[in-house]
Amino acid sequence: MTFVQELDARGRPLVIPALAVVGASLDIRSDEAAELLEGLERLGNAMTAALRDAEQAVRLAAVIARTELDPWDGHVAAVADASVCPILTLDGGKWRQHLDDLDEPLHIIEIADPDIPGAR
Repeated sequence: MTFVQELDARGRPLVIPALAVVGASLDIRSDEAAELLEGLERLGNAMTAALRDAEQAVRLAAVIARTELDPWDGHVAAVADASVCPILTLDGGKWRQHLDDLDEPLHIIEIADPDIPGAR
């Protein structure tokens, strides 16, 4: 979270796929986590990427079919592909296997979690 706040303070735009928030919320069920996730969209340079319409839903389904990712990670890949922006992740290995699944390669930035011993 500190890293995301630093990016925001530097004026870096952040695109937050709405379904990624769903996946994170499912992974970390607590009131504190919910508050953090809900607070992301209050950052000055953050924009939530929701599914706008049926056309975007169909495009998301195509990305999920090509990558075999779950819906929340598929939404991350679809937004990164459409926005031509990197994916920030704690798990680079999960994403490396999908870098070339779409027409344009996905780009990832692996970040370390300071709460995990031995994290980079």
